[in-house]
Amino acid sequence: MSEPELKDAPYTAEHSQESIHEKDHTLFQRKHSGDDVIVDEKAPLDAEDNKKVLGLQQKHFTALVHAFIWVAFTAFLIAAIVLDKGSPISVLSVAYAFVTLYFISAHTPDNFFAKRANAVWAAGANAVNKVPLRVRQIVGYGVWPVALILTAVIRESNEHGTRVQRIISLCGLTLFVALLFVTSRNRKAIHWPTVASGIGLQYLLGLFVILTPIGQTIFSYLGGFMASFLGFSAAGINFIVGDDFFKAYSSTFLIGVLPAIIFFGAVIQVLYFYNVIQTAIGACARVVVYLFEVSGVEVIAAIAAPFVGMSESAMLVGPYLEHATNAEIHQVMASGFATISGSVYLGLIGFGASPTHLITCCIMSVPCAFVTSKMRYPEEEVPLTRGKNVELERADAEDSFVHALANGSILGMQLCIVIAAVLIGFLSLLSCANYVLNWAFLFLGVTDITIERLVGYLFYPVAWIVGIPSNDVMDASEYLGVKFILNEFVGFASAQKAGFFTNASDRAKLLFTFAACSFANPSSLGSQISLLGKMAPTRAGDIARVSVSAIFAGALSTIMSACIAGIVL
Repeated sequence: MSEPELKDAPYTAEHSQESIHEKDHTLFQRKHSGDDVIVDEKAPLDAEDNKKVLGLQQKHFTALVHAFIWVAFTAFLIAAIVLDKGSPISVLSVAYAFVTLYFISAHTPDNFFAKRANAVWAAGANAVNKVPLRVRQIVGYGVWPVALILTAVIRESNEHGTRVQRIISLCGLTLFVALLFVTSRNRKAIHWPTVASGIGLQYLLGLFVILTPIGQTIFSYLGGFMASFLGFSAAGINFIVGDDFFKAYSSTFLIGVLPAIIFFGAVIQVLYFYNVIQTAIGACARVVVYLFEVSGVEVIAAIAAPFVGMSESAMLVGPYLEHATNAEIHQVMASGFATISGSVYLGLIGFGASPTHLITCCIMSVPCAFVTSKMRYPEEEVPLTRGKNVELERADAEDSFVHALANGSILGMQLCIVIAAVLIGFLSLLSCANYVLNWAFLFLGVTDITIERLVGYLFYPVAWIVGIPSNDVMDASEYLGVKFILNEFVGFASAQKAGFFTNASDRAKLLFTFAACSFANPSSLGSQISLLGKMAPTRAGDIARVSVSAIFAGALSTIMSACIAGIVL
């Protein structure tokens, strides 16, 4: 960037260590309100470590508890393998691996693994750098297109889709990538390694989840577990409304789904209190920040969005927005639009969507959001946190487990009121609009016309190029149109009401769910502009300018995910 440009962009040139905790990149501690200095969790004994618990220092007591948990978990895993009762051992093994890695990292110096990982990475990079640049570019950029083409063309037709349908999905992916390139703000600034990494990771995730037995088992189990939240909340709502009322109305959205959202809000707040959310997001971010060569601010927003939703993920990086580049703001917004939150996830399950398809799409949309955002609005400046982890900015709000549980339940209740109000307002307005439309066209002798059908014609090419079978493409296009023009709840509710999730083919249900699983709609756009504008008042103009491009990128993220799913299915 030239000198004049730097002078015209003070928010990228004027940074201080007081405003951004640049020296500390750990994500594994909570920031206490009023603290100006962030203390490393593994620093030498501090006041927290000197606390006594049962006669032991806090540090030693924690290590003893972790050792006991690990030994008990190991014994439990061995017993499960020996007894072999037909349970999903692969899921338990993955959980055991993650717990073991967490305990190891929690009790080793910060640089213990970092030095070794950097040495291995440097050795690999040195070996790769010896290969001529042109050869590296051909292999690096060509491996994923070739893999996608072979996956679509070579495999025979099966019950999940024909070869022609897979080729259509491949053409759709190519078309959307070309569209992003043509409409890019600066085509010369596109960072193609990030694009290749995003598409490649999406493809590998699709293969793992859709085609491999272990991937199917793990994600089916996760989807089923999340769906069980609808059952866990039954005890609480049953106590409130009584057995007779619950049995009579348990299948309704009010009684069957909304209480689960309250329960989910309580669980998330408790996990925040015990630092689980921060640790999980931080662990993922440490890998992604180097894999995609993006800034820590962008990574945190992208990783957090499927867990807590677009608003909370944006709030986690709120203190950095005043100093962020326009491309970073664009990425933060696009990542939020490209996925859904856990609470909305439960709501969509209540409308008949497959929990496995929803959770798979949420994960696959994270790398795709980097692709769409970095092609639409490439980085032209130097972010402060490029290639670095940043601290999760979330001040303590609770003093105990009970306090966290109560706050989470209240937040969940507020979300339920918002969801119910939005559904009542939008569905009522849609019904009214259909009545007026039918009345107007009655004079022309047309009696079967609705808003859904009109927007369905607009989205018909999108539904077809994604690879949805011809028998279901018109219905899917209607619900996609409602989803993108109104919101995701109305889209899935319309699909359930028409029996789409019961009567449509498996391929159509999966691809529709993938394409529609996002917050990309006008109502979300307004809320995000308002929220980010309050967190970064001096950047309100920049936020408004990039918002339309960001929602376009977020919408394309799930549509491109559907294309990749259509190729590997």
